[in-house]
Amino acid sequence: MGVRGLMSYIKENHQFLKDCHFKDSKLIIDGSNLCFSLYRGQDFDIMHGGDYYAFEIVIKEFFQALKNCNIEPYVVLDGGSDHTDKKLETLKQRAQERIKYGRDVALGLKHYGGIKPVLLKSVFKEILTRLKVPFVQCMEEADWETAALAHQWNCPVLSDDSDFFIFGQKAGFLPYSHFQWQKGSTQKFIPAKKFLISNFCKCFNNMKTELVSLFAALAGNDYIKLQRMNVSFKWEQFSSLSGSHARIDGILWWLSGFQSSEKAIGALPDLLQDQDDRSAVSKALAPCLREYQLTQSNLAQFFLNGLAPSRLPRELEIIPAWMRTPLCDGSMSSTFTDTLVLQRVRLSPQIENFDLPSSNEISRPIRQVMYGLLLAGQRQRDHRRPTGVHVKPGECYVEEYDREGLSLTSVWVKAACPFSGNNLHLETLNQAPHETRLQVLCDTLRMTKPIPTSIAPKFQLAVCVTCYWLSKADPHPRMEDLWALLLGFVFGELSGRHKGKQGIPLVWNRLNNLRRFCMVGPPDLDLAHTYSQWQACLYASYKLNRLLCRALPEPELARLYCGPLVHQAALRLRSGMSTESFLSAGPFPMQLFVDLQNAVLDSLDANVRDRLQKASRPNSPRQRRTKSVGSMDELVAQFQHFEVEDDEDEDYGRRGGRSKSDDDEDGKLRRAACHIRTRHKKKSRNLHPLNKRDRVNWA
Repeated sequence: MGVRGLMSYIKENHQFLKDCHFKDSKLIIDGSNLCFSLYRGQDFDIMHGGDYYAFEIVIKEFFQALKNCNIEPYVVLDGGSDHTDKKLETLKQRAQERIKYGRDVALGLKHYGGIKPVLLKSVFKEILTRLKVPFVQCMEEADWETAALAHQWNCPVLSDDSDFFIFGQKAGFLPYSHFQWQKGSTQKFIPAKKFLISNFCKCFNNMKTELVSLFAALAGNDYIKLQRMNVSFKWEQFSSLSGSHARIDGILWWLSGFQSSEKAIGALPDLLQDQDDRSAVSKALAPCLREYQLTQSNLAQFFLNGLAPSRLPRELEIIPAWMRTPLCDGSMSSTFTDTLVLQRVRLSPQIENFDLPSSNEISRPIRQVMYGLLLAGQRQRDHRRPTGVHVKPGECYVEEYDREGLSLTSVWVKAACPFSGNNLHLETLNQAPHETRLQVLCDTLRMTKPIPTSIAPKFQLAVCVTCYWLSKADPHPRMEDLWALLLGFVFGELSGRHKGKQGIPLVWNRLNNLRRFCMVGPPDLDLAHTYSQWQACLYASYKLNRLLCRALPEPELARLYCGPLVHQAALRLRSGMSTESFLSAGPFPMQLFVDLQNAVLDSLDANVRDRLQKASRPNSPRQRRTKSVGSMDELVAQFQHFEVEDDEDEDYGRRGGRSKSDDDEDGKLRRAACHIRTRHKKKSRNLHPLNKRDRVNWA
């Protein structure tokens, strides 16, 4: 977030940034910014729900580069929203922008926007844990804590958030866009550019550093927007620049003429013609200046001793003691904090069919249970009472922000639990019997049959989620959509494992070629909506499972869904290819696929299973286990323009590039021949995946 326009202003004025060879140091990393920057910077998939496999590779490479340069990373992640709501309007505005970005990406009008795959942050935390990179998830927003820790430890911050130009950490600020970490493995240092607030102020007549905080307020940060007060200053008159940066430059030169913030604020009324604005502006600026004053950080003790912060704002004391450490170490979602403190949750848009209801609607009953567990025994806050709803004693509602069409809207969702969770209380939820917690999860996901034990425990939650999705999704998924999803499960399991088993390299390469296939144009909107609904279900179930203290073993999120692979597999299966075309090189991949498919189909209600099988063609291993497949030549022909390697092509996964022959004319013709044109039908169906009974039947 930060001050809009400041990052580009500083980048275009080279005297503000100094070259440095960064090594042999601690480094405080703005984790939320790094997560998005690593994914977007590699041009990874966004249209098909995300390529988490490629993302895992680049995370590993980034932290290996730091290790090679003797850099100790400490990652700080955002938590819940600020309890004061001072950024609420900014957050709503940016949520609206992301909805428009998502629609443009879905229609092929933009390649990227301010939108990211829904599981991205969870995958990021999962990989950090696996790599043993120290990280903390703050209780609320992380900017101040990040800057305070860097100031306390006398080391720089890595981010692309312009707020860190303002905080004034002693050891400076390293903008991520100038942090050439890819060169760190060979040079034993990372070429970077460093910003020091003392050097910056020297460029403006040795301006006092305390005035930089006032500059942020006058320029318009996320804490104060003077333009919303209908107050305007003609700052350009103080600048020698023209164009978009004249305003920022003018504010800085005007401030350089004062010796303190108090004197500058006292002079502001002289720039205003309206006398009524003077006191309002001065009053609005005062609290903003305090936002950038750095004191002792709460995070040092967590990194050194694993202790959750002992000092919490009064509003956050509602969080039970047993949840505080799991919230800090990232084991629990920051959604829990927003639910408890604000009774408000913001949902992320995905790339989907924007003519249909939001893909998040399918997972609302799962979130209702999560809210029910968190808010059991609480009352509805007086300032958070839903309009038009009679709230009975003992009831609580949570305001969910999501899209309706292309507009950001909010709906009040009743917190509710299945009968099996009626005796659970948040204060002692971690002490509840495992059988009770598991039953709540099963009831939530409508699992009326025993959890399948024929598959590895790490697949059990994914199978339950898939059954819920097949039962509730609208439009109804087809059997081919299920097969494609399971092929993604198989790909993730084969990635980096089982290499010595018969046929594994060949099967893995076939599936990886699907992931690498260059799809031209926008995604198939039906498929995009279908798989966005699945990810919404997985995301909500994953968080609920963690609130229930891992009633089921956790899946490896990074290895569970690969959007480009799943979408391409679904298109090919729908066009007539068989699952055996991808799997028939060795017994293990085929058996894994069959076991996963059986686990799903055997767990479904009979009517859902019949609906799927009636719409399917006879090309699944379950239906054709003994019949040989003759379509291997077709697969080879379609993929012969790819380079096939015996091991994982991790360099490819990081770059997101194409194989060499893709650049020649012959490769282009083959891609065009394999391309399946996306449908652009305008949908006018009025679909309501969740009826009234589904929303409130656990009251």
